[in-house]
Amino acid sequence: MVLCPGVRMASPEDAISTEDMRAFEINAENLGVSIELLMENAGNAVAGVLECLLGGLQGAKVAVLAGKGGNGGDGIAAARRLAARGARVEIHLTHPRGEVKHPAARTMLKGVEASRVEVLEPGAPGWLDLGGVDAVVDALLGIGVKGGLRGSVKAAAEAYNKAGGLKISVDVPTGVDPDTGDAVEGAVRSDYTVSMHKPKKGLFKGAAPLYAGEVLTAEIGVPWAAEYYAGPGDVAARIPRRPRDAHKGVGGRVLVVGGSSEYVGAPILAALAAYAAGVDLVYLASPFSREAALARPEIVPRRMEEASRVVERVHAVVAGPGMGGEGEDLLWEVLDAARKRGVPAVVDADGLKALARRGDRLWGGAVLTPHRGEAKLLLGGEDLPPLRAAREIAARYGATTIVKAPVDAVCSPEGRCRESPWGAPEMSVGGTGDVLAGVLAGFLARRRALGLDPDPLNTAAAALYTVGKAGEDLATEEGLVSPLRLVEAVKRVVAGSRT
Repeated sequence: MVLCPGVRMASPEDAISTEDMRAFEINAENLGVSIELLMENAGNAVAGVLECLLGGLQGAKVAVLAGKGGNGGDGIAAARRLAARGARVEIHLTHPRGEVKHPAARTMLKGVEASRVEVLEPGAPGWLDLGGVDAVVDALLGIGVKGGLRGSVKAAAEAYNKAGGLKISVDVPTGVDPDTGDAVEGAVRSDYTVSMHKPKKGLFKGAAPLYAGEVLTAEIGVPWAAEYYAGPGDVAARIPRRPRDAHKGVGGRVLVVGGSSEYVGAPILAALAAYAAGVDLVYLASPFSREAALARPEIVPRRMEEASRVVERVHAVVAGPGMGGEGEDLLWEVLDAARKRGVPAVVDADGLKALARRGDRLWGGAVLTPHRGEAKLLLGGEDLPPLRAAREIAARYGATTIVKAPVDAVCSPEGRCRESPWGAPEMSVGGTGDVLAGVLAGFLARRRALGLDPDPLNTAAAALYTVGKAGEDLATEEGLVSPLRLVEAVKRVVAGSRT
C-alpha cells in the first residue's frame, strides 16, 4: 500500500450518500466555493495520486476517458494538471465537445485547449486506442448516473478494462452504483478509486470492492459549513422531484390534526404549507374542517374522530397546531397509529404540551418543533441554549427535535445536529411555526411517497432553510411577514430549488 500526499485511506465510517454529496456541493457554492474550484481541486488530487503511484510524471503516457458530466470535468481538470507536470496526455471524450453538458466541465475543456493535451472525440483517429499507456483514468460516469452502460460510454468502459497500465477511477468506478454498490455488466475494474470529499457508501457494499480497488479520499475544499448549516442544497438534493410518469399520490399525502374553538387558523396554515411544499393531498381533521374546506377547497375535510383511521392513507402527519386543551386523547390515538405504521409525524404547539405532560418516548420518524418556551417545558423547566436544548430533548424523547430560535437548531436522537441561520426578525409573528410544521410534513411525505428514507434530521434542515429563506425574501420585498404571504413565498423557494 502506497501512502500518497493529499489523500487518505477511505473509511466506511466516513462514507456519505450521493444525496449528501449533491447537497454539500450546492451548499458550498452558496457559501462562495464554486463548482469550478471543487472540480479543479478534484483534478489536482487525481494528478497527485498518479504522480505518486507512478513515481513521477515526466514522459508518462496517460489517457483520460471523460464523460460529458461533472465526473468528466474532474478528469479533464486532471488532464491539464498532468500535462503541466510533464505527462503526455490524451483525453478521450465519450461525446463531441458540443455535447459536454456540465457548465464547469465545459470550462475545464476550454482550459485544456491551450495546454499540451490532445482531445479526441468519438470517431476520430486514435479514439480509444489505449496501447502503451502508463496509466488510464476513468472519468466516464460519476455519482449522478445510474443504470446500464450504453453507446460510447460502454465502448470506453470496454477499452478501459482491456488497457494496460495503472487504472484509476474518479469518485466511483463507472458502472458501480455509488449508493448500493451494485455493478452493471461491463463496469470498469480499477486499481484505485479516488473519492472526492468523502467516500461514497456504495464503495464498501455489494460487488463494489471488486471494481474499486484501493479506495482513497481526497479533500477538495468543501467547507464544513456546507455540511453543518442548512442551505439550498438540502432542498435541491434531498427533496425529490416528481417522476416524469407521476400520478396523483406520488407527491405524498399529509394529515393535519389540530384546531379548537380558540385556535381555528393554525391547522389551516399547516395544511396550506404542506401543499406549498409540493404534496398532492392534505387531509384536515379539525372541529372546523368542513368550514375550512369551503374557504380552501384544496383541503380535504375529515371529522376529528376519523383522524386515526386516516393515518393509514397518508405519508406524514402534523399533530397539535391550535388544539388548545381539547382533544388530547385523540392526539395520542393519532400518534399511536402513526407509530404502528411507521408514518413520520411532526408534533407541534399543543401536541408538545401534551407530550411534556406524559413524558413518553416517541419513535425515529417523529419530529418535535418547540420554540424556546416549549423547549423549556419539555425539559421540565430547564432553560438551555437552543443547540443544547435540541440535543437533550431529542435524546430524552427519542425524536428528532427542532428548537426554533434566531439560529434554529435541529438534532437527532443519536446526537447528530445541524443549525439554520436563515430567517428574519419579521418572522416573529403568529402562524410561522404552523407554516414550518406543514412544510416539514410535506417534505417528509414527498420522500416517503417515493420509498425514500424520511431522513428526519436532514429533511428538517431542508424545511428550516425553505421557511427561513422565504421569510428573508418576504421581509426584504415587503418589509413584513404574514403567515399567508409566507406560504406563497415558500412556493417560490421550493420552485427555485428545481432550477
